[in-house]
Amino acid sequence: MSKIKDVERSIEVIAGQVAAQQVLMDTIIVEAMRMNAIGEAQIVALLTQGMDVFERNENMTKHETLGAIGTLTSVLDTIKRAKGAKLID
Repeated sequence: MSKIKDVERSIEVIAGQVAAQQVLMDTIIVEAMRMNAIGEAQIVALLTQGMDVFERNENMTKHETLGAIGTLTSVLDTIKRAKGAKLID
């Protein structure tokens, strides 16, 4: 097997791990909201501040910033879907 194929497979494994971590993070945040451990206003403020920090970080590449902001946006989308499904208020 070529080195390029090995690297491609390693990247795919890491991508799968990151996707699973995203689902876990979304689930934990929605569960915390469901249990009233954190309010929607607080988590939205944290996510928004995080996005702002990533956008202003000159040490990150455009792709890193895109990935980071996409991850935080995913949490906001999950909160909206959970509210729509009446899992949280």
